[in-house]
Amino acid sequence: MKKFLEFIGASENNFNIIKESKVWSLFYEMGKSLSKNFGDDPESQVRKNETMNSYFGVILYQIHVGVSGNTARTHIREYGKNIVNSVDNEDFNDDVADMVDDLSESLQDEEIHTTSDLMQSLTDENETVEELGDTFDTYMRNARNSESVDKFIRNIKQNVKYYHDLNEDGGLIGSLRYNEVSEDQLKELQKYMRDLNQLSKELFSKYGDEIR
Repeated sequence: MKKFLEFIGASENNFNIIKESKVWSLFYEMGKSLSKNFGDDPESQVRKNETMNSYFGVILYQIHVGVSGNTARTHIREYGKNIVNSVDNEDFNDDVADMVDDLSESLQDEEIHTTSDLMQSLTDENETVEELGDTFDTYMRNARNSESVDKFIRNIKQNVKYYHDLNEDGGLIGSLRYNEVSEDQLKELQKYMRDLNQLSKELFSKYGDEIR
């Protein structure tokens, strides 16, 4: 929090700004994420400091647009999960670095003593803050889409495993025995397997077409 206050050009003990902006809990989430994702070696510390500045930029964006409390904490937690703890973190840091530096310099040129001072300065730097926010939103949206794809693939994988296990168990599950299955039921099962076989061929071709 002291580094954040230094980042905006306020006194390092002026915690009222953080309290009144209702972003106190965000630094707790931020601290957990930084500890989890970065080590003590010099290279890691450089990336940690770059990420810390990106965090400060995201927090200022949230303050500017009025996101606070549990909603802001959820956003910061998702930022840590979807960007900081991902291969996209360095790209995000690179994309926002100039915006974050410009914002910090502009705020430090002002005399930030109160929350009102900070809010007015952010309004004056609206274009930079909004650009930073747009970049953040784009990365978060892409991360959520990627997460949805991963979930979809996991579901398909689980279904394939189900049929694999079914085949390994002789075609029935649990304690079922073929003497408990009627001829009509076996024909019904054959129909479903034929449909599944046809669908899997069609989907295999569709995915192949997209690869080409």
